[in-house]
Amino acid sequence: MSRRWIQNLNRCSDKYLDGIEDFIEFALRNGMIETYSIWNLYGEQLDHASSSNATRMDSVEPIVDPNDQVMDIIEDVFPFASTNINHEREDDVPTPIDSAEFEQYEKLLKNANQELYPGCESFSVLTAIVELMHGKIKYRMSNLCFDYFLGVFKRMLSTDNCLPKDHKHTQKVLNGLGLGYEKIHACKNNCMLFYKEHETLDTCLICNESRFKMTSQNRTTKIPQKVMRYLPLKPRLQRLYMSTHTATDMRWHKEKWVNDNAMRHPADGEAWKEFDRTFPEFAADPRNVRLGLPLTDSICMGF
Repeated sequence: MSRRWIQNLNRCSDKYLDGIEDFIEFALRNGMIETYSIWNLYGEQLDHASSSNATRMDSVEPIVDPNDQVMDIIEDVFPFASTNINHEREDDVPTPIDSAEFEQYEKLLKNANQELYPGCESFSVLTAIVELMHGKIKYRMSNLCFDYFLGVFKRMLSTDNCLPKDHKHTQKVLNGLGLGYEKIHACKNNCMLFYKEHETLDTCLICNESRFKMTSQNRTTKIPQKVMRYLPLKPRLQRLYMSTHTATDMRWHKEKWVNDNAMRHPADGEAWKEFDRTFPEFAADPRNVRLGLPLTDSICMGF
């Protein structure tokens, strides 16, 4: 039988799924396996054992209003908004709100309610930005390519449209979602970071290499030799619990895990189980997160 389906990177394509079915039929015919079951992404057994009766992932396209989806994202990121607005009882205590955080919320809410252009009901400014950025990431567009198409789209729309003019301005709108990054200057030879107590230095303490590139004396801004982009981990983990959709998935290993001696999830592995035995108090709370680091010796860290 042909094995080309194994090389198909799209695990949801018809060719890949047909290849799995052909392989299982071949194995059953030749006595390699006796029975099999179909499992979904989370290791839960489906009602039908025949793969022909299983619903394929790529055939299910839920119809979701993008504007409603964006509003859900804002409410997930700023849960205080819906909590304070919807509290009905007199004894309810409003959630304390940080002024800077509330300002970000108001900016996002304004862009979520503002039409992309007068009379546009399908897209708000924020919805359009989210859709475009999703496409940029999905199809691996460079910033230059993104700027080009964004400029083309902006010229196609009416002159009074509110679409950002480039990637930089698009990022500014999305900064309120809290998934930005911090730029930290680094030594050209990777000796050190110009960070914290070394933030004001202009030369490397190890190799004496200049922190900045040699530029014209008339240039007012300095260009660093190398920049490291630091993506804080903690807010990204917290964000997974801000969303009602992903919070359930984050607790799956505790609340819906199936103990049947099959290996489908890290929770089935011995490293996970050993970690639980070593740190029972940590393991007791399903919201705690384990991080696996790809080092020479496997390490499991809990947060």
